Amino acid sequence: MAIDLHMHTNASGDGQFTAQEIVEMASKIGLQTIAITDHDSVASVEAGMMWGEKYNIEVIPACELFSQYQGKFLHILGYYIDPRNSELVGLCKEVAEDSLKRIDLQIKVLREGGYYLEKGKVLEQCSQNAPLYSNYVQAIFEDERNKNNPVVKEYRQKDMGNIKFCCDFISMGKSFYIPQYIPDVELVLKTIQQSGGVSILAHPAINLKKGENFIIDDLVCLGLAGLEVYTSHHTPENEKFYQNYCNEKQLIYTCGSDFHGHFKPKVKLGEIKKNTREVVDALKAVRTAKFGNGKGK
Repeated sequence: MAIDLHMHTNASGDGQFTAQEIVEMASKIGLQTIAITDHDSVASVEAGMMWGEKYNIEVIPACELFSQYQGKFLHILGYYIDPRNSELVGLCKEVAEDSLKRIDLQIKVLREGGYYLEKGKVLEQCSQNAPLYSNYVQAIFEDERNKNNPVVKEYRQKDMGNIKFCCDFISMGKSFYIPQYIPDVELVLKTIQQSGGVSILAHPAINLKKGENFIIDDLVCLGLAGLEVYTSHHTPENEKFYQNYCNEKQLIYTCGSDFHGHFKPKVKLGEIKKNTREVVDALKAVRTAKFGNGKGK
C-alpha cells in the first residue's frame, strides 16, 4: 500500500490545490492512504475525507501546527485529530488573526531591507488566507524590480530557494523577523492530544541540529510520539540518523512528501521512501493506546 502523510491544500497559505484536486491526484498515482496537513488550519480536512470516500482513499484527518521551544521554530504534525475540536479550531484562528494583523509591518520591514513587494501579491499568493513567510518571499521573487538584486538571484537558483530565504532572513531570530504569535510547543502538543490526535515532529533536520536531540527528548516527555523521518527535506544521512534515533528511543517514524504544488515544484506527491501500510498501522496503534476507540479529552 502506497501512502503519503504530509501534503498541503490551498487552506495552507502556500498550498496550490483544493482538497478535491489533491485526492484526485492521489488516486491517479495509486496512493491508498494520505493525510492533508495544512499549516495551522483544519479547513480542508472534512472535504478531503469526503472526497476520499468517493475515490476509495483513506484520508487521515490531520494538520501541521507551527510552534516554538527554547528558541527553535518547530512544525508539529497532528494525526487523527478531530477537525471540529474547539481548542484546535480556536488555536488555528488565533494564529491566523495574528498573521493577518502583521502583513503591513512585515512588508515594511522587507522594503526597508531593500526588497520590492506589494501587499496584493502577498495576498494573491495565499488565496486570501493568512500569509506565511513563503508568501512574502514568493512576492519578492516574482517582482521584476528585484531581478538584479544579488540575494534574490542567488536564492531563486537554489533548490527550494524560497524556503531557504525564509530560514535565512525571515524566520525567528533572523534579520527581517518581527514578533508574532507562535504558540509554545507544550500548548500545541496538548491541543493535538485534546483533539484525539497523535503528535509527530515534522522534518526534524530542517529545524534542529544533530546535537539538539535533547529537544526531541523533551518533546517526547510532553507527548510527542515520533518523527517524520522520510521526507523531501531529508538527505539519506538525515534519514539514517533519525531512523536510528527512533529505533533507539522506541518512537514511531512517518513519511511524507510535504507536497505544496508550485511553491515547491520539485516535490512530487507520493515520492518518498518507506511509504508503506506499516507506518499507518503504527500511528493507529499509538492512537489506540492513548485513547482506545474514543477521542481525546
